[in-house]
Amino acid sequence: MRDLTPLMRPASVAVLGASERPESLGNRVMKNLVATGYRGRIFPVHPTALEVEGLRCFSGLRGLPEVPDCVAVALSADKVIDALEEAAACGVRAAVVFASGFAETGEAGAGLQARLAVLCERTGLLVCGPNCLGLSNVQGGVALYSAPLPQPPLAGGVAVASHSGSACVALSSTGRLGLSHVVSVGNATVLDVDDYLDFFAADPGTRVAAMFMESVRHPARFAAAAQRMRAAGKPVVVLKVGRSSAGAAASAAHTGSLAGSHAAAVDFFRRAGVVLVDDMDTLIETCALMAQATKRPAGDGVAVINISGGEVALTCDLGQEAGLSFAPLGSATLARLRECLPSYATPGNPLDATGTSIGNPDMYAQAMRILLDDPGVAMLAVSQDCPPGLSPLAAHNYGRLARAAAELSRDAQKPIVFYSNVAGGFHPTTVAPLAGTDVAALQGGRAALAAIRHFVEWHSHTPAAAAAPAPFDADPVWRRRLASGQPLSEYEAKRFLGDHGIRVTREARAGDALQAAHEAAAIGFPVAMKIDSPDIVHKTEAGGVHLGLATEAAVRAAFEAMTATVRQRAPGVRIDGVLIQEMVTGGVEMIAGLSHQAPFGHAVVVGSGGVFVELVRDSSLMLVPVDAASARTLVDRTRAAKLLDGFRGAPPADRAAFEALVARLSAIGELYGDCIEAVDLNPVAVLPSGACVLDAWIGLRNPSRVQQTPGAHP
Repeated sequence: MRDLTPLMRPASVAVLGASERPESLGNRVMKNLVATGYRGRIFPVHPTALEVEGLRCFSGLRGLPEVPDCVAVALSADKVIDALEEAAACGVRAAVVFASGFAETGEAGAGLQARLAVLCERTGLLVCGPNCLGLSNVQGGVALYSAPLPQPPLAGGVAVASHSGSACVALSSTGRLGLSHVVSVGNATVLDVDDYLDFFAADPGTRVAAMFMESVRHPARFAAAAQRMRAAGKPVVVLKVGRSSAGAAASAAHTGSLAGSHAAAVDFFRRAGVVLVDDMDTLIETCALMAQATKRPAGDGVAVINISGGEVALTCDLGQEAGLSFAPLGSATLARLRECLPSYATPGNPLDATGTSIGNPDMYAQAMRILLDDPGVAMLAVSQDCPPGLSPLAAHNYGRLARAAAELSRDAQKPIVFYSNVAGGFHPTTVAPLAGTDVAALQGGRAALAAIRHFVEWHSHTPAAAAAPAPFDADPVWRRRLASGQPLSEYEAKRFLGDHGIRVTREARAGDALQAAHEAAAIGFPVAMKIDSPDIVHKTEAGGVHLGLATEAAVRAAFEAMTATVRQRAPGVRIDGVLIQEMVTGGVEMIAGLSHQAPFGHAVVVGSGGVFVELVRDSSLMLVPVDAASARTLVDRTRAAKLLDGFRGAPPADRAAFEALVARLSAIGELYGDCIEAVDLNPVAVLPSGACVLDAWIGLRNPSRVQQTPGAHP
């Protein structure tokens, strides 16, 4: 943990490049400092100016009456290194670097950023940026920030940290979030979002952290900071961009960083206890709810009340998409609702309290009490549209419903939230009764319901139990073979798997047609024949697979035909002969794989296998370590789980055997991850008893990355 006090709460600040020239970078920074009422000492620095924004200007850092805690560097990229060298020599402890022109611009900029990193490592200088808007401590009145700040600033408990400067502007300007801090992280040469999370965890004015992230550069540090936030009872809500291939490319071009697999990021954030959202609207509504609600839901059952049958149907649709759990109401609750509501009402959840509620808010309040009394309801959502264009009468009437929710919340033990199905703002009359209460007002049905689900899930999160240790140790002989980087044939790959407790097909190598026929007879007909080549991954496309060979004559003919076809379709590849394999029939075909997902490490993936794996695209991913219990959860997330459990009368497959195989594959990733880039087991036949790998490929990592272990070739 770094002490960010000199940066986030500096007692004095020097602005390098301060200027009287309107709209210059140095002028904007000075104006923001003065406008926010910064209570520390401000030292404008300019080689010739006498005064900036009414403050005496100094020609250089060495002429200041004291050493400032922090410098705001409002200079071009080519002047930054020299300025920071001087600042560090003077004893300055922190800096904000606004300039672009670093790693986001290409090779030359990356070199400049590397020099900046070395300087900070040597001097211990804490730097926000470069390529950023800076930061604002809203509650403390510190604005080392180059963009216009909202006027007036809305202080509160939400801290924003963003790799994107534009996202900082958007999130700080909604008027929806009371802010404690706004940090434009930029290229994060020294300080990244994990450092700011550490600060927010200890900051008494911060209740929630809103993060706009383009990459996770330091997974272990981020996870530790997120754990400290959770220990402090402060949710972390993340919008991670780069989910699509195009989005990942745009993110890398923007910040000079690499975006990893989004599926791996999802699992990483899940394990870290972080709320992951898909868009800005959901980020805003989730943070608004997290910051204002003070009661914990005791479960995941949500009740929703509305005055419209049509919007109740919409709530059902959007709630299902959001993964919201609507609490089933008990018979006693339904009976009480029938007594309370008009005879034509149909009690249920979501509840249509009918339009009669508009003129009878007492009835509406009673219906809310009944819902809250149901033991299966952990949280109540009051759905009532209140767009800014409501007529004065409608706004007043709907405000009476909001007042009923606010009054009920004072004594209720369960959280209550108010939301409008339409976005675009609230009518002030309607939401006025909610001011100063713990009933958050949310807008937009889709975003609001997603926010409610995130709220419930964050409070119900339990840290994952530590995975069981790997059931075997790394084999030094195999480790040396893998570390060589020389490609493995399928035969070698299966030997490796078999030596690590994963069942593979019985098979033998053959270099000519006669030997192939002999090995087939020894294994027992029918057999499968595959080309034996470390250079061919997709054997079927190369003509390198023949199945169901039932006689020695068929095996000899297949050998000649296969080798000729493969040489024609894949000229120049190395062919070591063929593999003769037992035919395993029946069961459910699954895929199991291991892949390196930078920057998180290795991940296990499972899903529907066989030739349709790319067409069906039914898969689930989890970062290692994955034990048998976690493997069951992983398999449950796939559609193929129904096939394994027995679909439409089919006998169930041995799920436990497949899950044990997945756990062993995870252990391989833990023990040999620096040698192995990827493992592809497709298909894996999950039989009524046991699971068997039919086809295997192992891709190795660059040998220069691997720590060599002495040993002989296996």
